[in-house]
Amino acid sequence: MKKSLINFTMIFLFGLVSLTGCKNSREFGDKEKLAVTDTINQLMDQVMKYSAMANADSALQWISDDSAAVFTSGGLAFSAREILSLFKNTYSTIKSQEFEMVSSRVIVISPDAAVWIGTVKDKSITKEDEVIDQFLQETWVWRREVSGWRVAHYHESILSLPDACKRATVENALGNLAKEINGKVFKPADMPAILTEFLKQNALIYGSAYAFAPAEEKGTKQMSAPYVYRQGNEFKSVDLPASYDYTLTDWYAIPVANKKPSWSNPYYDDGGGGVAMVTYSIPVYDKQNNLLGVLTSDLEIK
Repeated sequence: MKKSLINFTMIFLFGLVSLTGCKNSREFGDKEKLAVTDTINQLMDQVMKYSAMANADSALQWISDDSAAVFTSGGLAFSAREILSLFKNTYSTIKSQEFEMVSSRVIVISPDAAVWIGTVKDKSITKEDEVIDQFLQETWVWRREVSGWRVAHYHESILSLPDACKRATVENALGNLAKEINGKVFKPADMPAILTEFLKQNALIYGSAYAFAPAEEKGTKQMSAPYVYRQGNEFKSVDLPASYDYTLTDWYAIPVANKKPSWSNPYYDDGGGGVAMVTYSIPVYDKQNNLLGVLTSDLEIK
């Protein structure tokens, strides 16, 4: 499904390039590209502002009325009228909404076409006081029309984050394990058995790692991160590859920098379990408060 949606978006973009290419074959320089980028970012700031206010009419005021424009959400395609109706129905159930921009970029295709791609963290509270945490992966294709810049295509994918109950369960379980090993010095070979037993006792958790703090040995940085994860009814033990510098990841760097537990943003774990996940991490110290490593628990996102 993900692959088919990506293909659909790419086909649309190639079509857009063809259409704009005939109209604007002249070369355009960095100054023009920067101007288009600034304009699209300003427009998207307005979109996000009105979306946070749950104002569908204002948030989608730039939707093109071109009959060829297609807007995709939840794997379904909508017309301009239908996507507006969908937003209105969704926003009618929301009491409040907060957006946090995780990342975004603008790809300028031509002087009259650009694509905004972003990841947005959304925390909503419904009118029934239900708290919903999710990540929105969004693509907005902008085209300059006679009336100004308009959205010719929109695509959204939603990743629902673990609810408060699941997060609390993971936090308590990993916190207890951290207390057991805190202050103790282990070797990498010690950890697979400990992590496997931990997973056996906590069925909710997909995988767990102990990423050792890097150590200098003969002028080289030594790193090891034993990781155990579920594979069907079995448990698979691996060591994160040397090419994967875990000290640069959010799940390691942030808790180490802040010296306290933290949740990561969603990511695809190419170096370990090979699934989309979020990670809860706890830094572990010795009795002299020197960092020993980072203990983690993963929740798979489906």
